[in-house]
Amino acid sequence: MTELGGPNTLSPLDVVRMFEKLSGRRFEMQFAPEEQLQARKTAATNPAEQTFADLMLSAAHDDSIDMSDTFTKFQVHPKSVHEYAEIVTSGKAGH
Repeated sequence: MTELGGPNTLSPLDVVRMFEKLSGRRFEMQFAPEEQLQARKTAATNPAEQTFADLMLSAAHDDSIDMSDTFTKFQVHPKSVHEYAEIVTSGKAGH
């Protein structure tokens, strides 16, 4: 399994707040108790359900991944979430 992250260590809520600030809009968020997410994982009947449940649990645990060593090793220089959010919220995506 390969863990992926970005150049900055951000929680899912950090990302939502960043998009809210840049877009000037509020986003509706829904939260579920960890027990409910764990029950979804336990009840998963296929790999897609299992993966989605794992992603939700990871977000609930605020698991962030430090990718600095990986970026150095592979000489990768991705855009930051902030740079991406600026592009998307400016309407210039795809230009």
